[in-house]
Amino acid sequence: MTFALRAARAVAAAALVAALAACAGGGRYPAMPSPASLPPESPLLSRTLGPTDAWLRHYVMTGRPDSAAGLLARKGVGPRDGLLRRLQLGVVMHQAGRWAESNAAFEWAETEAESRYARSVHQAVGSVLVNDGVVDFTPARPEMAMIPYYRMLNYLALGSRDEALVEARKAGAWIERVEDGGRSPCMGEGFVEYVAGLVYQGAGQRNDALVAFRRAERAFDACGAGASRPAQLGEDLVRAAGALGLGEVADSARARYGVRALPAVPGPGSGELVVLVEQGWVAHRAPQDIHVPIPEADVDSLYGGRRSTADVAAEVSGRLIHNLMEQSVWGEALDERPGYQLADARDGAYVMKLAWPVYRLEACGTPRIRVVVDDTAADGALTEEPGYAEDLSSQVVRSFEAGRPTMFTRMVGRGIAKYLVSHELEQRAREKHGDAAGWLTGALTNAAGNLLERADTRSWSLLPDRIGVARFSLPAGTHAARIEVLAPDGSVASTVDLGQVTVQAGATVFRSERVWGREMGDLRRLARAGERAAAAGAN
Repeated sequence: MTFALRAARAVAAAALVAALAACAGGGRYPAMPSPASLPPESPLLSRTLGPTDAWLRHYVMTGRPDSAAGLLARKGVGPRDGLLRRLQLGVVMHQAGRWAESNAAFEWAETEAESRYARSVHQAVGSVLVNDGVVDFTPARPEMAMIPYYRMLNYLALGSRDEALVEARKAGAWIERVEDGGRSPCMGEGFVEYVAGLVYQGAGQRNDALVAFRRAERAFDACGAGASRPAQLGEDLVRAAGALGLGEVADSARARYGVRALPAVPGPGSGELVVLVEQGWVAHRAPQDIHVPIPEADVDSLYGGRRSTADVAAEVSGRLIHNLMEQSVWGEALDERPGYQLADARDGAYVMKLAWPVYRLEACGTPRIRVVVDDTAADGALTEEPGYAEDLSSQVVRSFEAGRPTMFTRMVGRGIAKYLVSHELEQRAREKHGDAAGWLTGALTNAAGNLLERADTRSWSLLPDRIGVARFSLPAGTHAARIEVLAPDGSVASTVDLGQVTVQAGATVFRSERVWGREMGDLRRLARAGERAAAAGAN
């Protein structure tokens, strides 16, 4: 090998390593506050959230929906995918109490999401050739189920019970359409079916309520005994079946849940209050990648007919597993070190980058809460640590894991395809312009292919981590309700006022609230101080 050829290889290898380390950026974000001024669990301090998601969470926590909506609409900063943008906007408007605007965003998102399910297969070719991020964003099944959840709550807040019932029916119909023959039955629809059952029950539609409760039970059972489920589901099933005169169904539910005696039926002058307590942030996607070198000898054997593409794919998969094991044990695989990559590239190896998303949980959750109505614990009005009817993070991760084998197969196939293109271009350049030009072409196409390999980290990041349910039978009239966030010693760390709740005889009232820990109050105080300073500066 001549000195010129060695030098060209060294230069190109260095360029390759630099390209692999490069990261893309862009857009204009607000000035970052001083880290010392932020609470420890502030989203802006996250090392795994993208800047857009971090700022959106910050704005939601500080009660600034207009700033969040402006960020979503800003080119180069907000999500490029229209569906994801509308889903995020729907949550922002819901949190702001702008129910009609939230429903408008979710209505568009619901229609678009269903159409994307139908055409997602046709976009698979793009993900094989470039990366998974080139296809349209499609929510996972647990995320899709949250659209009718929010729309039900929005309509109930608007006083439109009939529209809420329509959403309850749509939730059940959609779940029936996406069932896949039991291959992955635990996909997070149980909680939304349970809420739909409560909506039906509150409207006096007993048969629909029973059907929804039984669907919810089936979905919760599919997730195993350790899955979260509403503590009162058994009682709801027994009561709903008994009200319809279905004694055998009621007895079966009584036996399954160990229900010995139902709580007293509320009197004719009573109603029910249902408080849905959303906590923290759902697990979000963060990028992870690993590099697998394909030695020059393997390249030659492949094109010499001594090995097949399947053999190379199997070897890449084996090396990938080996490197992942090194990462899990030592925190780093040797193939990730720039020196090793430089040496491999200099020796003519193709350094294949494989990228995929992993889930990270930074929930900003609170360990203990209680819902208080009229400062009394009578009739279960004081509830501490309500049973979490939904663990959305677990459901989203479970859905992702179900598709991981397909994702890894697609990822390795994409890497092999890029590798074959790189080698073909290298061979043509070598034949026309010599070894140095050929090697340089191969190295540069290798770098270009790796730059295109990016993990798809898009996710509906404004969803809650967990949702709890607290239910109260109350006399008709007006009641004061609040959520108390408790410190480890049991004292009240902060309070979220639910205001005056009017309960009508025989009716059900729904309230939902998002709760974080003490950092929420700290962030909101900081936001108000910043707004006052900005106003003073403007004057």
